[in-house]
Amino acid sequence: MSSDNVPTAVPPPGAPADRARYFEVLRIGEFRAIFVANIVSMLGTVMAAVVLTVLVYDKTRAPALAAAVMAISFLPYAIGGALFGAAADRLPPRRVLVICDLASGLLVGCMVIPGVPVIGLLGLLLGTTLIAPVYQAVRSALMPDVLPPGPPYILGRSMMRMVAQSVQIAGYGAGGLLLAVLSPRGALAADALSFAASAVLMRTGIRRRPARAAKQGSMAHDSLASLRRVLAYPPTRRILLFTWLIPACEVAPEALAAPYAVHIGQPTRAIGFLLAALPVGTVLADALVARLLPARLQRLIMLPAALLIFVPMTLFAASPRLPVAIALLVICGLGSSWAAGIDGLILEATPPDLRRRTLAVMGAGLMFVQGAGFALWGTVGQFVPVTVVIPVAAGVGVVLAFILRPNRATRSRPPGAAEDAVPVIQAKLPTRL
Repeated sequence: MSSDNVPTAVPPPGAPADRARYFEVLRIGEFRAIFVANIVSMLGTVMAAVVLTVLVYDKTRAPALAAAVMAISFLPYAIGGALFGAAADRLPPRRVLVICDLASGLLVGCMVIPGVPVIGLLGLLLGTTLIAPVYQAVRSALMPDVLPPGPPYILGRSMMRMVAQSVQIAGYGAGGLLLAVLSPRGALAADALSFAASAVLMRTGIRRRPARAAKQGSMAHDSLASLRRVLAYPPTRRILLFTWLIPACEVAPEALAAPYAVHIGQPTRAIGFLLAALPVGTVLADALVARLLPARLQRLIMLPAALLIFVPMTLFAASPRLPVAIALLVICGLGSSWAAGIDGLILEATPPDLRRRTLAVMGAGLMFVQGAGFALWGTVGQFVPVTVVIPVAAGVGVVLAFILRPNRATRSRPPGAAEDAVPVIQAKLPTRL
């Protein structure tokens, strides 16, 4: 059966045209399964990161190896996204999601085996993080098939981001609590079970769909070719660069949370409050903007929202005390409301045959570039005072926001088509403040 014949989700009767409601999106059974599975597996993964960091440090007493646990979580997105992004089209989505969950659970389960050396633990972690970009690429590509276009799709994407940010807030604390009642290996076993639970939800909650595209050459060759096609199309490239580079500058205060806490004379436990502040603002932004604003206003505020991230960061030059710093970072998080406008714009600006590949590249690239941002600003912070680095990151972010602002969307047409074949439409976005 051709993928073109697969019916998509139908908007709930009476749903308003310009916005969606949470209960309407959650009424869609397939999205509900994806949403709950995401909560279960992400919470287990974040808690496992805490547990594995503790386990590695207990074995080695080496801070660098403990930090490697977090570094390994980002790097594979570049490899997996580039070499396996074509899985979003070439393989049946439900089968891939279930296999990825089961394989991740098996790898985490192997960490529980007594006597596994540190290098083995890090290798197993690397295996799970190589699977993650494939899983996320397939899931992102599946979302337009599961959710109706327009406000329901935008709200559904927002809900997935809210889960990711909320898990950051709650998951690290939950990991600490889990270690209070379980051994590190017992906590890892719980994470393995969370992957198994996610696999069951995916298998029972998502209907079978065929692969969307025929296999053409190797997976790596197909993935790299589609990556080149996505980045060669100017409207899509501009949106992707905005989506990647703005967060890469936004993470500077998180990358430098530890030295900043020391700089203002706070104990190490203050780092947790600084790290939680940005996700709190992001959750609030998604809850308000994606739910309450119509698509026109979501796009209208994209540039001002991006600038809202960086204005509070410039105030770190004055070394604000902990309560003020936390408040500033919450405001920075509110600026992440630009993402709601991007969600609808990327689908409109991308040719239909590239949409699934673009969504796959978008997610993998975001994770990798954020990790690179952590590394960049952390390295600069080794040589330059933290009260200089954070404002500099803000200044770079402001420049990038103006240069890369997605101020126009092109109707879908194949890359290489004549420019006058389809008229260019002006999106309702500001050209200046």
